Amino acid sequence: MLDLKKPLVFFDVETTGVDVNKDRIVQLAYIKFFPDGKKEQGNYLLNPEIHIPLEASDVHGITDEMVKDKPKFGDVVDELYEVFKGSDLAGYNSNSFDVPILLSEFHRHKKFLNTFELNLVDVFNIERLVNKRTLSDVYKRYTGKELEGAHDALADVKATVEILEHQIKNFGLPTSPNELDKFTQQEHERVDLSNKLVKHGGQICWNFGKYKFVPVKETINYANWYLGLSIPYDTRRIIEREIKSAK
Repeated sequence: MLDLKKPLVFFDVETTGVDVNKDRIVQLAYIKFFPDGKKEQGNYLLNPEIHIPLEASDVHGITDEMVKDKPKFGDVVDELYEVFKGSDLAGYNSNSFDVPILLSEFHRHKKFLNTFELNLVDVFNIERLVNKRTLSDVYKRYTGKELEGAHDALADVKATVEILEHQIKNFGLPTSPNELDKFTQQEHERVDLSNKLVKHGGQICWNFGKYKFVPVKETINYANWYLGLSIPYDTRRIIEREIKSAK
């Protein structure tokens, strides 16, 4: 189905909240596809070492009691790093949340993925371009089946794999992660993993809001204000570099 030159890891996380810098992963599941056709999968429940708010538990069903005796991310970080190192990444809306929070967890434990060598296959971004909407709705539209166990990480990963298979078949999409990544970027080159920045006209620009496609270097006051927010560390590093180079 997929034309792989290196492993491709589909993954999904459930977390304590939506802040990629402050919140923590409580469940991580993955299915890893290898160029030779082999695949492996894993499913981790993790003690986030902070309280899981009720509103988060209402979404994924995981409580403090369920994970109090589970390993911490640091206990399995070496094992997980080996899963993701040297692989392309795939998921559902993963560029906006799952990838940044995974990188933040690795960063806290001095583990770094080479983001410049990653191809990112975000099935949600593909779906926005060829159809529309939530994982459950998209899954039913493609398969005719209800998604059982929605918001369980492994169930979501398996559904994401099925959706991508249907997308490629139905729309004649490319089968390599590199070409799928390019397809989701369209005419603009991605700069950071969460797609807050984009290369436009040869310069690094904002990719949202009132300054969309305006160079970061031309909006220093806004850039400094934005750095005061909770943003992914790779986005922060690029903005800081642009501010420094503008002086």
